[in-house]
Amino acid sequence: MIGSKLLLYFSLLLFFISFAASSSSFINNTHKCSTQQASALLQFKENLSSINDSSHAWECHNQLSPIMNWIKNTDCCKWNGVTCNYITGDVIGMDLSCGMLRGNIHPDTTLFHLPHLQTLNLAYNDFTDSKLPHEISRFSNSLTHLNISQCGFIGEISSEILLLPKLVSLDLSQNWNTGLRIRPSVLNSLLRNSTHLRELLITNVHTGWVLPAYLNISSSLKSLNLRNTGLRGNLPCDIFSIQYLEILDLSQNDYLIGPLPKVNTSINMPLKWLDLSNTNLSGEIANSIGHLKSLNYLDLSYNNFIGEIPYSIGRLKSLKHLDLSYNNFSGEIPESIGYLKSLRYLQLYHCRLVGSLPNSLVNLRQLVTLYLASNMLNGTLPSFLFTLPFLENILLGDNMFSGGLPSEFFKCRSLKRLSLWSNQFDGEMNKGSTLPSFIELMNLNHLDLSWNNFKGLWELETMLSSLPNLQALYLSNSGLSVVTDNSTIYINPNFHTLNLACSKLNVFPKSLQAMKNLRGLDLSGNNIGGDIPDWAGEIGGNGLIYLDLSNNSITGLPQFHSDRLMQLYLQSNKIQGPFPPSICNMSTLEYLDISDNRFDGVIPQCIENIVFSLRMIDLGNNLFHGTIPNVCVEYGELEGIVLKGNQFEGEVPTSLSKCQHLKVLDIGNNHLNGTFPEWLGYLPWLQVLVLKSNNFHGHIRTSSTINMSFPLLQVLDLSHNGFVGHLPQKYFQYFNAMKDVVRKDPKPEYLNTGGMYYSIIVVVKGQQLPFPKILVDYTIVNLSGNKFEGQIPNIIGTLNSLIALNLSHNNLNGRIPHALGYLSKIESLDLSWNQFIGEIPRSLADITTLAVLNVSQNHLVGRIPQGTQFNTFEGNSFGGNLGLCGFPLPKQCEHPSSPQFEVDEDEDEDEDESGFTWKVVMLGYGCGTLPGLLIGYVMLSTRRPKWFNAIVDSGEHIMIQTFKNKRRYTYIGK
Repeated sequence: MIGSKLLLYFSLLLFFISFAASSSSFINNTHKCSTQQASALLQFKENLSSINDSSHAWECHNQLSPIMNWIKNTDCCKWNGVTCNYITGDVIGMDLSCGMLRGNIHPDTTLFHLPHLQTLNLAYNDFTDSKLPHEISRFSNSLTHLNISQCGFIGEISSEILLLPKLVSLDLSQNWNTGLRIRPSVLNSLLRNSTHLRELLITNVHTGWVLPAYLNISSSLKSLNLRNTGLRGNLPCDIFSIQYLEILDLSQNDYLIGPLPKVNTSINMPLKWLDLSNTNLSGEIANSIGHLKSLNYLDLSYNNFIGEIPYSIGRLKSLKHLDLSYNNFSGEIPESIGYLKSLRYLQLYHCRLVGSLPNSLVNLRQLVTLYLASNMLNGTLPSFLFTLPFLENILLGDNMFSGGLPSEFFKCRSLKRLSLWSNQFDGEMNKGSTLPSFIELMNLNHLDLSWNNFKGLWELETMLSSLPNLQALYLSNSGLSVVTDNSTIYINPNFHTLNLACSKLNVFPKSLQAMKNLRGLDLSGNNIGGDIPDWAGEIGGNGLIYLDLSNNSITGLPQFHSDRLMQLYLQSNKIQGPFPPSICNMSTLEYLDISDNRFDGVIPQCIENIVFSLRMIDLGNNLFHGTIPNVCVEYGELEGIVLKGNQFEGEVPTSLSKCQHLKVLDIGNNHLNGTFPEWLGYLPWLQVLVLKSNNFHGHIRTSSTINMSFPLLQVLDLSHNGFVGHLPQKYFQYFNAMKDVVRKDPKPEYLNTGGMYYSIIVVVKGQQLPFPKILVDYTIVNLSGNKFEGQIPNIIGTLNSLIALNLSHNNLNGRIPHALGYLSKIESLDLSWNQFIGEIPRSLADITTLAVLNVSQNHLVGRIPQGTQFNTFEGNSFGGNLGLCGFPLPKQCEHPSSPQFEVDEDEDEDEDESGFTWKVVMLGYGCGTLPGLLIGYVMLSTRRPKWFNAIVDSGEHIMIQTFKNKRRYTYIGK
């Protein structure tokens, strides 16, 4: 036995001696790089240069150029990025990725003098304007790996790529904005005929490929990434039958449509990664998806899927990342999601889900991120949620959760981000009990309790000092009252965002002085009065990006020193004096709103310093005078100009024609004069034009040099000026945005300028009706209070998407045209105080949406039409027309020849209750109250016209959505 072991040991010893000897012989006999191939590499180097470019720093980790040690008369096999066959000395691999190289890859490049090259990686360099040479086919006998991703290649990938039959991996992806293309036929051939191909990455390369019904691709393929490549059509039926496919990414292809194919349950597809997000897939998700049992990443977000989330999704036991956000699901979160015990990221926000959180979520012990915002979930937060050991991020905002936070919340040591905004939480969170509990949340860096109904008093400085890692705090409209001890304390240097809107603050917190890296500050809607201290102009050092001090009682401002500020909101205060000169130094400013203050004087010339970056400027309702400043430059991005309610004089400056992105121009209620600025018709995106209450005069003429004026105009208000002549018939012909407007999305969409909502006041029956924001399909024409004469042209009937039309207080005459009956969506029609004659056309009585009608103070005669909405109008809608008779006027029609109309047989008994009565409802604007709306007329019990119905139904959300779109920003400190 011992002898056998000795023999074995001796044999092993001889083997190792023999192996060492052969290895030594191998090392001594390795060949160096040939002179010809070294020369080819050095010549290739001469056409390139090293650059100090950090554009790929994240991917490349600031690597140095590999060609720095490429030196003549040295062995090229030892050069960085070069791999050789040590038996033959041939160069078989080149990896110059992240080499910080610049130059052109020419068709005659000496790279093709390396006949045995197997791998070529040029990724993350700057070879802008280079094309992949046709000569690439010279590597047909050797090349297995080719990577030219994100290095600026242009042109078309030619069919020569098909002459590389040994390709195992091909990466052409991420050549951003260079126009790199690959023909569908070439791509199709690659997939079907490349028998060795395992990996194909073509992200962000245009193909325009209409997917076939069946792919029938090479069975060798393991990874296919066609993200953002312009794919079209339906997903192939066999997309889930590719035998060896492990990674499939077809995301960000907007023209992919149709249903999600069923999974082939007869094979065990090894798919691990599936990303079909940001496409236009629709229909229900089949239960067969539960057969993809190898999946660990599934993203179907931003599609149009409907129905319930399939219960079978709980079979995907390997799943770590699940994102179904932004779909149109119905029903509850399935209990089966609790079976996914490996799940780390669960994102189901904006899915229209209902019900409470399923108890099975307690099983997700590996969960790190839970995003369920913007659904219709309700109930109280279950305590087990905060016992999950690794949970770091909870986003449950914009739901209907209620009650208080469970005590377990304050023991969730792993929690870093908590967002509960816009719910119905109402727990008591007072200084004496709850606030000290936050001390235990040592890792919390993001806390959002805004838009809730919490109760209690919080001291700001105690809160901040209790959470040393906190970076962002949102308590706006939380119900909490925030006070400050007015001390300067040390704040976490990474703290970057503080939102305390409508928190009952009475003073400007002195602790802000210590926040050296603050990026966003919102103190709007509080009780802050007096002058803002001088040191406030230096808050955040030079890094403040967002500042909102609106809706306070501030009287004075500091000199602002931040030249990185992008959004500045000072509206609705009591600030007096000239335009703040320090604003002129904000070269990055995009949004400026100083409306509803007491600013005066002229706008300084220095405002031209900021017009290149501006997207919205609102100086409305102040005391500015002089001429309108120059705020438009070529290539500017300005979308909204609101200068209403000042004392500006002179004519509308022609420099406004440079604002080619302008959507809203409101210069009403000033002292402007001149004729109608027809050159504004050049502005291709203009949607709102308000010139009301000025001193404009003359005829409204169309420009002879513009073929189509105001094609997108939705709101035109020229009221209370001195315009004369006939109504602008030619313009009505051009108003395409007022014709046949079709809503694409049932959700309310509001007109905005650079992300800011535009507000307007509509005059209805002499009453001012404010709209804090206006729906994109509200089309309004107001030409009242001028000196227009003649008849209403029939072409106005083509504006069949008009919501409101006001032609009152003019000198219009003739008959009210029958064509007005084509305004099938009209909800407010005012023709009062004109010289109209004849009868009220029956066509008006057929408009079912008409909520407000005023034809008073004319010379109309005959019977008032009955039926539909006309039964609801009160007598003052028809007053001052001595020849009119019939309901609702007391004058009865006596002449048999008077027109008779059919009425419902129940009309007599309903007469007393059928009329509308004007009701004034003030729903304030600011904290705790909704924006001031004057909602007129209680509608018929069977139907409220949508114009007013939209206001009532969305009333609760007007302020919420306004603040969200305007103020929901996260500022990442550096």
